[in-house]
Amino acid sequence: MHPVVDFEGRDLHIHRRSQHHDPKVWQVRYPGQPLPEWEDIARSKGFRIHARVRDKNHLALECLSCGGLTAQRVFALRTARIRCEDCASQKRSTLADTIGLEFIERDPADHQYAFYRAACGHRIRRQREFIDRVADGVCQVRCEICLQDKERAEAEARGWEWQGPDPDGNDNYRLYRHSCGHDQRIARANMKFGQCDCAGCGESWSSKPSFLYLFRIRIPDKGLDCVKFGYSGRPDKRLRHQLSLPKSAKSDVLRTVAIKTGHAACRLEKSAHARLRRRFPECVVPPERYVGLINVSSEIYSPALLPKLQRLLDEIEQQQSAA
Repeated sequence: MHPVVDFEGRDLHIHRRSQHHDPKVWQVRYPGQPLPEWEDIARSKGFRIHARVRDKNHLALECLSCGGLTAQRVFALRTARIRCEDCASQKRSTLADTIGLEFIERDPADHQYAFYRAACGHRIRRQREFIDRVADGVCQVRCEICLQDKERAEAEARGWEWQGPDPDGNDNYRLYRHSCGHDQRIARANMKFGQCDCAGCGESWSSKPSFLYLFRIRIPDKGLDCVKFGYSGRPDKRLRHQLSLPKSAKSDVLRTVAIKTGHAACRLEKSAHARLRRRFPECVVPPERYVGLINVSSEIYSPALLPKLQRLLDEIEQQQSAA
């Protein structure tokens, strides 16, 4: 029978890469005394050797500061910086206390994460870097369970039912179901303040038919030739009146695509603009070129983008027809 190491009631901290071994192997004392040079190295790094454990390659090191025990390879003792896991755990607990959390344990699946108990009592998982940022006052901790409960209450107060996160992956949006049964993506801030209307049964612009449009705008005396892509329930009114073009401007409606609701048109337009800015940044006209000439602050492109804009509208029109 193998001799057993007496850890004197203390836990032996095992490196995460070795935690798959049976815990009993760490209680086995390996015969033979540590070499004197190992003792010297251990003390120079803030430890003393408590015992040889498991096999000839492993040691149980006792921290000279806190008395905690940490298992390490002899090679690591000789060549690497050694960290006391007990001191590290106490440091994590102290840091968590300062921001109103209770440290529970490190995540065994990812050493960058740990589990904490929030002030509300729920168990949350957070990255160590995030905890440092909270302690520095850069951000705050929030509990996802409590946040969902709050969002559900906000939605219920407005006649909606919270369904889940945004299917498009936008953290600022959620998926809701109206009392009429219509499902809709809505910005969480808009739901909170009641600035939302059902695109299925409502009476506002979001539920009424709309259009995606493509305008060509020329202002010769200012040397401006550009294209505007957007959405509106009345594209002709948008071009003739709402853009506040100067009298010298020459403008045309190049194309419109009918969309069932304003909400759907807004969603398609935002997605298209993000795609265009990402793929063709050189075709985005800087706002300083048209400030004071066109009553917008974005969504203006070079005419060189026209063929791609037409193909984009072809795709959208085909999708609308299929739907």
